[in-house]
Amino acid sequence: MPSSTLTSKGQTTVPREIRKLLGLKENDRILYEIEDGKVAIKQAPSLHELYAIFKPHIRRKGPPPSKTQMRAAVQRDIVRRWKKKGV
Repeated sequence: MPSSTLTSKGQTTVPREIRKLLGLKENDRILYEIEDGKVAIKQAPSLHELYAIFKPHIRRKGPPPSKTQMRAAVQRDIVRRWKKKGV
């Protein structure tokens, strides 16, 4: 089981096996999802990916998407990418 050590500054190194599994590269952002006392680490979508998710809503008339709608769209995209990678 991969592990790492937390420094006095609260920093750690993501083990190579985990970086490879998540497809993480240098300067990628990481999401930490906490649910029922468990923490899941996920690769955050890039700015370009977020734009692609919300592009249909940008030129749409009417109110902008709510925070809940945006969060749901990002979660759907993350699930889609994970399924595509076979995780």
